[in-house]
Amino acid sequence: MAPAMALVLVSCCFFASNISAQEKLVFAVDIIRHGDRTPAAELPGADPALWPEGLGQLTPEGTNQEYQLGSRMRSLYLDRGLLGSNFTVGTIGVFSTDTDRTRMSAKLFLTGLLATDAAAIAIQTNIPIHIQAAVSETNAISADKMLIPTARSDFSNLLSRYVFHTPEWLATNAALQPQFDRWSRATNRKITNAHDLIIPGDTLFIHQIHHVSLTNGLSPDDVQAIIDTWRWVLVHQYQAEVGRITGNDLLRKIGEYMSNAKQETVSGKRTRLKYVLFSAHDSTLLSQMSALRAPLTGTNAPPYAAFLHFALFETGRGKFHVQITYHDDADHVVPNPDGGGAQWPLRQFLKLANQ
Repeated sequence: MAPAMALVLVSCCFFASNISAQEKLVFAVDIIRHGDRTPAAELPGADPALWPEGLGQLTPEGTNQEYQLGSRMRSLYLDRGLLGSNFTVGTIGVFSTDTDRTRMSAKLFLTGLLATDAAAIAIQTNIPIHIQAAVSETNAISADKMLIPTARSDFSNLLSRYVFHTPEWLATNAALQPQFDRWSRATNRKITNAHDLIIPGDTLFIHQIHHVSLTNGLSPDDVQAIIDTWRWVLVHQYQAEVGRITGNDLLRKIGEYMSNAKQETVSGKRTRLKYVLFSAHDSTLLSQMSALRAPLTGTNAPPYAAFLHFALFETGRGKFHVQITYHDDADHVVPNPDGGGAQWPLRQFLKLANQ
C-alpha cells in the first residue's frame, strides 16, 4: 500500500472515559462517509443553477462536516499517544473510492486532524496529501469490491437471493404498487418496485434538507413516502447475509492491519504505519455493521459524515483487544456479539474478520 501522508489516530469522546490508563492504543482504522452532497441525479425540470458545485459533489456544509470531524478526532488521537504533534510521511494510509466527494472528504478530514489553528490550516491544505484511489491498491483485493458493495458483480444476485423474496420486502412492494406508475411519471424514472426508489428518494431527501420546493406534482405525502421507503430499502438490503457477504472483504483487510500491528508491537519492530483511513459511502458503513453482527435497522441509514472506528489496544498484561464505535448522531459502542460488552479480544475479532 502506498502511504498517504501523515499523522493520526482516533477515537470519539466515549473512549476518553472508558479506557484504562494501563491500555495503550497501538493502531486505529476509521471508515468515514463523505459529507453533505448535491443529488447524484436530478428530477425533470430542475434548475441547473440549484447546484453550482455540480451533481454528486460536496456542498459547503459537507466540507465543513468533514473538517470538523477530523478536528474532533485530533486531540483524542494526540491524547492517546498514538501519534506525535508533527506528521511523518507513512504514518497514515488513506484510501478513497473514486469519486470527488470521497477524495475531498478524506483531504478535509486529514486537514482537520492535522491543523492546530487557522494559519496551520492554510499550510496543511497545500500539503500534497496522497489519496490513493482504492481501485489502485497493489494487492489482490479489489477496492471496488472492498469499499463499494454495489460494485460487486454478484450484488444483484445477492439481492434476489436474500432480499427480494422476504415477507417484509413483498409486503412493502404490495403496499406501494398502486403509486408506482404515477411516481414514475413524476420522476421520469421507471419504478416497478421499492428498490427503484433509491435514486429519486435520495434526490428528494436532498431537496428536503436544502429546502428546495421542486416536487414535479408530487404531494408532500408522496415525497415523504418516497423518502421513507428509500431509507428503509437502503438499510434493509444490507441486513443479514447481503451485508455480511459484501462487508467481509473490508473487515478482513482491517483484521490484517490489526494482526500486523500486534505482531510488530510484540516483536518491537514497528513500522511507521499507525493509522488507516477509508473514505467511502453509506453502503460501506451499512455492510460493515452487518459484517460485525450489529446491522442497522428501520430507516437508520448512516447520515453524512458518519464513521466507524476500530481501535487496537495493548493491555498491561501484554494482551490485545479491539474496541469499535459507530457514530451517527451519537457515539455507539459496537458490542462483542458473544456477550463480551465493549471489548473484543483480538483473537475473536480476527476470527470474525476471517470468516
